[in-house]
Amino acid sequence: MSSVNEVPPARPDDVLAAVDRTPYGAVLRDESRRRQMIYEAMLAGPDPIGREIGQQLLDGSVTPRGLLAVTDYQEYFSRARTDAERLDLDDLAASAAALADDQQLTGDLDQDAAAGADDEPPAPDEPERPEDPPR
Repeated sequence: MSSVNEVPPARPDDVLAAVDRTPYGAVLRDESRRRQMIYEAMLAGPDPIGREIGQQLLDGSVTPRGLLAVTDYQEYFSRARTDAERLDLDDLAASAAALADDQQLTGDLDQDAAAGADDEPPAPDEPERPEDPPR
């Protein structure tokens, strides 16, 4: 028996809608930018097969559809599917909703990532870094 106050579990569409409301929604709707980001993430990943696939996709020597015909990659895709099925959609939706509420984000992934690295306060025993002198 379900409780009246029980929140229904998130669906993939819920997660995508939440991400779309973040400043990054426009970036992710840009198919060529989104694909490039995915390929670069694969290229930087820990799995050598994933890096190989990412390189081939990035340099255009294979298409995403063409990868499905490569029998040597079937195990990689099987593992990736299993990993995707284990994702906690409720957690992803909550994270995306929190991003949508973050007023400091600009929507520029590179700029926000760089700014995020500088947002950490210095350690208590570490002096603050002086501003770079004007040139």
